[in-house]
Amino acid sequence: MSIIVFHLHNAEPEGLAPVWQPHSQAYSDQEMGQALADCQTLRTNPRNMHVCISSELRAMVGSMGVSAVENGRTPDGEIYEWSKAGRAGAARRR
Repeated sequence: MSIIVFHLHNAEPEGLAPVWQPHSQAYSDQEMGQALADCQTLRTNPRNMHVCISSELRAMVGSMGVSAVENGRTPDGEIYEWSKAGRAGAARRR
């Protein structure tokens, strides 16, 4: 369970003051497509509000504590070529 869809649902009939009840649904890493589809469906229902998704896909999260690049390589040996200078323009001098 690394994907969760949360939403609030109005349990009262239309015309009465809303009573928001929290709901959640858990999904496995492989069910991201289904989780996104369910979010879309929940958002189209006017009785739902605050529909959101939270995930920490195991295949998309780096190893704990790995934040260094030495000699152009990550700790696991992969080549790292990204640079802020090449994407953000020249740095401003103060």
